[in-house]
Amino acid sequence: MLPELAHGDFVIVSKFYKSLKVGDLIVAEHPEYKSIIKRIVQVSAEQGVLLSGNNSASVSSEKMGWISSKKIFGKVIFEFNAKK
Repeated sequence: MLPELAHGDFVIVSKFYKSLKVGDLIVAEHPEYKSIIKRIVQVSAEQGVLLSGNNSASVSSEKMGWISSKKIFGKVIFEFNAKK
């Protein structure tokens, strides 16, 4: 599976969102991988969110672990694919 976003693509991110749900694309700060854009696959009030990439070469959810809601920068509200 190809990545949804490629080098040169742009996203617009909002820090102001009511809630996050499975399927949302977010920007978060990961302690090992730094700034990441990933899709939410699970939401937990206690643990935060579990993320996944669309590409088979992406870092697995198990390796990334849970991301605290405090580490979420914002929700992607628009994607512009430069090469499509």
